[in-house]
Amino acid sequence: EDGRIDWNLPATAIHNRIRGLQPWPGAFTRFRGATLILWRSRLAPPQPGAPGQLRRAGGSLFVSSGSRTALELLEVQLEGRKKMPAADFANGQRLAENEVFV
Repeated sequence: EDGRIDWNLPATAIHNRIRGLQPWPGAFTRFRGATLILWRSRLAPPQPGAPGQLRRAGGSLFVSSGSRTALELLEVQLEGRKKMPAADFANGQRLAENEVFV
């Protein structure tokens, strides 16, 4: 549980946590009941939505976070799978509008 992301935190804190927890224990969140490891991210312009809400735009995957901030996810790994670009993950999962990480 040390690496679980709290999406209510500001994007800067989450981004630093993702970087600081590599390679072990790793930063993670839950997606559709599965663990999703977050390998790389970068700060992004604010995105509409509640903390943890996903948004695809321009081939990128964004996550809203606390204090009306956001992250762009760059590389993720769904449990049991290989690391992949976040855009490929989003394409493969066919994200629904307003889907959220928990």
